[in-house]
Amino acid sequence: MAKQKQTREDRAPFSRDEIIHEIRMAALGMASHIAIWGHRQESLNVASHYLGVELDGYDYIGGGHPELDSIPIEQHYLYTVVMDAYDHAYQCGDILNDTFSIDERMFEVGGILTGFPKADFNGEPTPLDELNPQKLRQVLETFLARYALDTGENLTVPQLALLADMGEAAVRTSLSAEGIKTISGQKGEKNQVPHADALAWLSGRRNFVPTRRQPGVQGNTGELVSSLFSADSLTFEIALQKAIAANNTTEEELAKAAGISSIWIDELHDEDRRPEIDVDGLQKLAAALQAPVPLFVGKAVTALLERRSKPAAS
Repeated sequence: MAKQKQTREDRAPFSRDEIIHEIRMAALGMASHIAIWGHRQESLNVASHYLGVELDGYDYIGGGHPELDSIPIEQHYLYTVVMDAYDHAYQCGDILNDTFSIDERMFEVGGILTGFPKADFNGEPTPLDELNPQKLRQVLETFLARYALDTGENLTVPQLALLADMGEAAVRTSLSAEGIKTISGQKGEKNQVPHADALAWLSGRRNFVPTRRQPGVQGNTGELVSSLFSADSLTFEIALQKAIAANNTTEEELAKAAGISSIWIDELHDEDRRPEIDVDGLQKLAAALQAPVPLFVGKAVTALLERRSKPAAS
């Protein structure tokens, strides 16, 4: 029985509604400071103008605020930035239009993480609190981790943990087992994993989602795809699915570009199917995926031969 394919929305550990709730909480946290620390006569008016709605009060009440859902958060620029960060962090929405847009979001996300209040004026933690981080902060930090990966930077263990959807202790254990060593960062910074090692290690994690690219935008797709098929911890089938995602294409588009059957491609990444071992077709598919041909073909043939040695699925 074929496994159900993961949808783009399934890649995110939190739903959009959960993040939208926390965006409202973050905005309320900002409004609470405006309401209490501003001009004595106008601060409440300024706070309501900032939120887009007048509330009975602007501090957190228990786990939130009874009027929280009345905040028209979709009209806030904060909402736009966070939703773009969410889509890019987990690769579950539209691709940002160009490199410039991603760079802009990087600076804006950094501004949110460092500039928005970590608590309301009573000291109740907001979703951006560093000591008690919540979903919103994790989304933004995952965006920055992906940005670092895509721009060739070294990554910290916490960043690898976010991108691989693993705990930091598990990441450290895995890095040690694979002989990957960290290097010292600048004074006051955490140790880092060299970019090439980070990319290769991530490529071997089942939960890691490669970055999709806009057509015509240069990136590290070839390097990433090579890492996918080099990773011993990834089966050929999983590596193929990730490579297709990394190329931001569909099986139909890939088949057309390679001059092969889309049905055959679909059978290749279904462990329960036994498609024809077409070496010429595999070479064409490797070229279309920007994969090293000998590596790709060798891993594919090995996987397909292993399938034939197994009992047929009922």
